[in-house]
Amino acid sequence: MYSELDKKNKRNLIKRIGVMHGIEITDRMIQAFINVPREEFVLERDKNSAYVDSPRPILAGQTISAIHMVIMYISPSLSDPKEGDIVLEVGAGSGYNAALFAEMVAPKGSSNPGHVYALEIIPELVEFARENIERTGYSDRVTIIHADGGIGYPEKAPFDIISVAAASKGIPEPLKEQLKVGGRMIIPVGTTFFQELILIRKESSGNFSQKNICGVRFVPLTGKYG
Repeated sequence: MYSELDKKNKRNLIKRIGVMHGIEITDRMIQAFINVPREEFVLERDKNSAYVDSPRPILAGQTISAIHMVIMYISPSLSDPKEGDIVLEVGAGSGYNAALFAEMVAPKGSSNPGHVYALEIIPELVEFARENIERTGYSDRVTIIHADGGIGYPEKAPFDIISVAAASKGIPEPLKEQLKVGGRMIIPVGTTFFQELILIRKESSGNFSQKNICGVRFVPLTGKYG
């Protein structure tokens, strides 16, 4: 799909962003970034600026996260996705984050493929994400579901990774319950004016550890836990 020059440029871009933001970049992350065509997950008018490291507007007043934030989520210090992991994404948006996770947990030819279940509460975005996922060839590894993300998806729980791409006022209890022992959840918590990105690990049943990562700014979570 990409020329060798395109691949080199994408490789250099993710490495440069990693250095700028202090993010550990692995070979698997580089390959995922190269494989997923970010330009196919933005609006037509933004295709030429898809690789600018800033949020890009999509539909319904929402955004696709800046590149550095997306790769931070899939880095070893946060979700650390492994082949075979089952991922719950809260806030599918355009489907881009889900596709990146799919490349990490279910690479082509995997003998132990994982899966990504991406929840989206806004109907317009559900259709947008589904179209993008199908067009780019990820529908076998990503399922887009119209649902309230704060409630989670108990039908497929427990999850190795829960990735929340919208800011909650607190940590929804259903998401904690649906996390597998040893699993990781990344969630921005706070108000419109100040949010902290938090990494939660489920150490044992009912026992969680929590680490504050950095200040962030995400669109607010809506639904029951918004």
